Amino acid sequence: MILSAESLTPSLFSSSEAEIFPVKEESSLSLLEKKLVSHSLVNISELDKSIIINIKYSTENNFLKKNLYGDLKKCYLQKDNAEKLVKAQKLLKEKYPFYSLVVFDGVRPLSIQKMMWDELKGVPEKNKWKYVSDPEVGSLHNYGCAVDVSIVNEEGWEMDMGTPYDYFGELGHPIAEPIMLDEGKLTWRQFENRKLLREVMFASGFTGITTEWWHFNGSSLHIAGEKYHIID
Repeated sequence: MILSAESLTPSLFSSSEAEIFPVKEESSLSLLEKKLVSHSLVNISELDKSIIINIKYSTENNFLKKNLYGDLKKCYLQKDNAEKLVKAQKLLKEKYPFYSLVVFDGVRPLSIQKMMWDELKGVPEKNKWKYVSDPEVGSLHNYGCAVDVSIVNEEGWEMDMGTPYDYFGELGHPIAEPIMLDEGKLTWRQFENRKLLREVMFASGFTGITTEWWHFNGSSLHIAGEKYHIID
């Protein structure tokens, strides 16, 4: 996938291009962004402009085929989680200077979580939890304590992880990787790409889950509930 200009952070443009794609001032923030800022969430591009932002739910390029976030093009996280992501980017670039993290999702309002849960089609009710957290329980995304990421190379192409983002099936499950490798459904290169992603994210304080190679948690749900409020 080649990233379009609108999905890239302003730091990747020349000064003349930056005038074409200006960064919004706080006074022109959308209602959603104002809500996120009011909860002290941080725009990660303000901490590290080299992290590429490609918010899938601000487009129709997602499993629901609809724009859920409106014109939100930035990724917001709780400050401590944003700092962990910046550390992960630093570790990645120390290993491979021309690679970069690309963020698909950060904070996700609970209202959007409910919509995803209700509209998830083709997955048995008992298996929904593997791909979308039950809104009755809540997700770390709802607190701004989880992030969905991958890696892009120097040409702006997403690294081959074996499946696209939001793939609903066993091939996207980290826990199933040994079996997928043995059966030839996952290549060694795809596995190594996932391993690199996990390596820099884990070293920065994130943890993964068993069913999505792209999803990383910055805390436990219990700790998030004690420290923060759910974004509704």
